[in-house]
Amino acid sequence: MVSHSKSRVCFQWIPSHVGVFGNEEADVLAKEGSALSLQSVGTRSAQTALARLRSGHIKSLKFIDKEKAFSSCPCSCPASPAHIIDCIGASARQLWSGEGKGLVELLERHGVMDLV
Repeated sequence: MVSHSKSRVCFQWIPSHVGVFGNEEADVLAKEGSALSLQSVGTRSAQTALARLRSGHIKSLKFIDKEKAFSSCPCSCPASPAHIIDCIGASARQLWSGEGKGLVELLERHGVMDLV
């Protein structure tokens, strides 16, 4: 149904991605990524701990006067995500790789899961 009014409608043709630089490589990478299986690590609390560490939104984070502040780690330092990872002898590589289960075990062993 077409209504006659003073509105103006414009149609614009949008070209496909054919010939766009990098598109073929992006397609290949997307296909490779879709073939990967997503494996969850352990329990729901383990998955939550890893997600919080990765995002930086851990339980020990507080805002005081619009500034970030962290609760204290058992070693008395501010318990930022970077500090927690360092304090338990882990690495950022473990956080972002498939070694999440080992990282969660270290968090539990050092008694800092409640900070994450």
